[in-house]
Amino acid sequence: MTLSGPTLETIMLILSNRELTLPGDAFGTSFQPGADALSMASAARSGGGWQLASAQASVKDDAVIHALLPLFQGPKPVLVWLHGNSNTPTDCFERCERLGQLYGLEVVGFSWPSEGLLPDGTELPRLPPAPMAAEDENALAAVKTDNRSEGPAQRILRRYRQAKLNAQDSTDALARFLRLVAVARLYANQQPFTLGVHSLGVHFLQNCLQVAGATESVGTAHNIALLAPCARAEGHLSWLRTLQPKGQVFVTYNKGDSVLFGAFVADGQQLKLGTDPGSARLAAPNVRYISFSNAKVDAGGHGYFVMSGMPARTKKLFKRILGSERDIQGTEFPRQVYPIGCDGDGVTCYMAKPEAEPADGS
Repeated sequence: MTLSGPTLETIMLILSNRELTLPGDAFGTSFQPGADALSMASAARSGGGWQLASAQASVKDDAVIHALLPLFQGPKPVLVWLHGNSNTPTDCFERCERLGQLYGLEVVGFSWPSEGLLPDGTELPRLPPAPMAAEDENALAAVKTDNRSEGPAQRILRRYRQAKLNAQDSTDALARFLRLVAVARLYANQQPFTLGVHSLGVHFLQNCLQVAGATESVGTAHNIALLAPCARAEGHLSWLRTLQPKGQVFVTYNKGDSVLFGAFVADGQQLKLGTDPGSARLAAPNVRYISFSNAKVDAGGHGYFVMSGMPARTKKLFKRILGSERDIQGTEFPRQVYPIGCDGDGVTCYMAKPEAEPADGS
């Protein structure tokens, strides 16, 4: 939502399993493994930074539902956002703001301890010194097969692996959050929502689906968008078929994703779903794989849904997907939405020729 005052501010509802820092005005880096405790606050842009308002630790169910209801009763479709690896709370706020402004959505973010720190918020032991470059969600792009044993790469790899553990230890909190989103959506019975999940957030969601009731909660979403998923490609059909939203499930991938190549190296050459789903794909009426290979993407090929200079057709597609609409609507032909069309069975659609030279995607 936006409020007008002396300056135009963006205000977003953020939930988290992070503990609040003293005096309780910021999301910290520590969390309680295995707990379902949630913190909640409204993040407001203030000048060049962010401030939290109405921050609450160990928030009760009814307080979360009360905070969510106005969003589902508002004028915009809702996007529930689950970020990927190495996103600080500020990164989460920035991404939610970007998505809301780009696609005209009300965005609710879930911030989880993805920076690769220990549960108490401290650094891993014997970690190589921090490099000069920022350790953000694109840091894995610097990891190659021939440098994986070097100090800077080891730092990135170890923190990535710890982030994966933190995700697995946060599944009960995520499951509770999704349950409360589902309750608020069903009670309001007005705006639909899409569950948008990026990168390592898909690994997080995959593990969360093992928690009792999580699959049913996710099923209240209209669309589910798995964007550049950092999850194992092999065997993905077994959990993907459990996702049964009201609308569609989308899996985007790009063979040139350098961040997921770093994850491939980190996980012992485990091919990622967001790089190549493989030949075994889920042929279901509500599932669509979308290839961005050789299309116009961002520098690392990992954040093409928020990149600057996005082609008009890419933006139109993501506006539909994240706005709880069908990708192909009414009497449209696939090529009216996807530049190269879709396979005959409609399972996979293409934003560019998969084996062609990079296209401009326009």
